[in-house]
Amino acid sequence: SEQVEVLELLYKFRFGSNNLFAEYFGKQDRSFVFKRLKILLEQGYIGKRFDSSYRIQGKPAAYYLLPAGARKLGEYRDEEDAAEINIKGIYTDATVSEQFAMHCMTVFDLYNRLTAQYEDELEFLSKSDQTGLENLPKQKPDAHLMLETENGTQYYFMDILDDDTHLLIEASKKIKRYIDYKRSGNWALVTKSLFPKIIFICNSKEASGKVQKRCEAALHRAWVLDLKVKAATGDHITLD
Repeated sequence: SEQVEVLELLYKFRFGSNNLFAEYFGKQDRSFVFKRLKILLEQGYIGKRFDSSYRIQGKPAAYYLLPAGARKLGEYRDEEDAAEINIKGIYTDATVSEQFAMHCMTVFDLYNRLTAQYEDELEFLSKSDQTGLENLPKQKPDAHLMLETENGTQYYFMDILDDDTHLLIEASKKIKRYIDYKRSGNWALVTKSLFPKIIFICNSKEASGKVQKRCEAALHRAWVLDLKVKAATGDHITLD
């Protein structure tokens, strides 16, 4: 069952590490996960990225789902859920950039952090989980969150801004897309809930401060004052 769960997690986030899986399973002993990863590797269900440069940089091995693993995963799902698995997209995971792989593992890390805080009150939809949902922007956020509160369900769109070189350019592009999406009225057509709060995850407190100011300025210029934005670092993220 743990091996199937590893396959599900790799489909959900595309990449994962031994530590991320251990945190998910709540295991202090990393060998618990390593044994399961080793079996899946030997069976040809998952792939592994690791070379000497990883060791020098202190980067963990990155595991990803192979087409055979996706097909095996489908055997453990019901017919409708199995049909939703997109094997075609998995073929590119062996060749995507290192930056993209690290980006995906950051999303996995945030999932672990947030579900540890909010447990069953939180539903966390990765990009893979968002396939087929109609009330979302065309360019999907890194995560779509739903938090059950005393006042009902609170929604969030979360994106990771991990390119410090183009930090403010990316922040400006993304907040503009959310402003345009809010103005389109597509969210309101599907749900009566308030528009999701936007969360940007940055690499540092300094970066999050810059992003917060840039986004607030963009909202004021566009006269969209009821769209809420929060920039934070991953290790200090909370939902409010």
